[in-house]
Amino acid sequence: MTALGLVAGSPTLAFAAKTDYPSWQDVQAAKANQAAKQAEITKIQGILNGLEAQAAALGKVALEKGELYNQARDALDAATKKTDRLKSQADAAQAKADKSARRASALIAQLAQTGGGNITLGVLFGSASQADQLLANLGTASRLSETSVQLLKKAQFDKNTASSLVASAKVAEKQRVALAGDAQTALDAAQKASDAAQSQLAQQQAAQSTMYAQLASLKNTTASIEQQYEAGVAWEAAQNAKSTPPSAPVINPNPSAPVAGAVAGAIAFAKAQLGKPYVLGGAGPSTWDCSGLTLVSYQVVGVYIGTHSATNQYNYMASHGRLVNINQLQAGDLLYYSDGGSTTASKYHTTIYIGGGQMIEAPYPGVTVRIKPVRYGDLVPYAGRPTG
Repeated sequence: MTALGLVAGSPTLAFAAKTDYPSWQDVQAAKANQAAKQAEITKIQGILNGLEAQAAALGKVALEKGELYNQARDALDAATKKTDRLKSQADAAQAKADKSARRASALIAQLAQTGGGNITLGVLFGSASQADQLLANLGTASRLSETSVQLLKKAQFDKNTASSLVASAKVAEKQRVALAGDAQTALDAAQKASDAAQSQLAQQQAAQSTMYAQLASLKNTTASIEQQYEAGVAWEAAQNAKSTPPSAPVINPNPSAPVAGAVAGAIAFAKAQLGKPYVLGGAGPSTWDCSGLTLVSYQVVGVYIGTHSATNQYNYMASHGRLVNINQLQAGDLLYYSDGGSTTASKYHTTIYIGGGQMIEAPYPGVTVRIKPVRYGDLVPYAGRPTG
């Protein structure tokens, strides 16, 4: 394997330049006596466990980069909506100001014809001090009614309002453009991390395929059985690294029970996606990322859980009082993962708990939607209850 460094600013994962994979000649020689055979089995199992760990580490980096992109995309969407809203308000205000200006212009023209002096619309819509002086002068003229004064004041107010909104819309557009750049940068970084993970995984899978066949030959089984067994070995190793669920102060002593019908529908939808590939930004129907799977699974049963972002989904649950402690976990609850299980850091992964100690997830690049036992490493101590 070649050394691999990911995106600048991310953790660098470096691997040995070459792994000493066993050859088929090694396998055939080992079959000659039981001791050598067991040693070769142990060696292959160790290499496979190492490959699983490397793939998981690369996948985690890809998930973290993908979550940064999801958050940047959310910020851009919000900025775009704000810009559109301000532009619409500015257009409406400008139309209103134009109407007021026309009415004021007609009044000023009438005053000029009746001896109102050098009164022009340009003065009215000049500087604030000029406008104030004009209104003061006109306000003392016996020919100007209270209604006319108010009309002129309204024209000035409408002009100022329109100018303010136009300025705000321009500022918002600059912010939107900047956020669009941030989102593109985040997407590029996420895609680079994803490509690196998939490339590394492809190399590992080629080696794994051979070694599963070698194990099967040594143990007189099949490659499929050996792959299933090694997956269990890798899982047990990960579980041993963190063997107990995280604990934290009770956040909700008496949470509402999940709505059974909605939970069943969400889980059924998620299970229907089993085997479909992980793709950054995927929200169906043929590809998924982690928060895309949770989002749409609940969306189809009419439940909103937040935007297409693990972090924002966690924050939405928190802001709506829908977090529960892990020891209160029930089917349908959302699990979250962050570095060290932090409740304040960004959440790089989210899954749906389906009961029986298992969860369904879109894991990371190169791996399809799957059901796995709940992993405790990096698990946040609070779960989200969408229907609570």
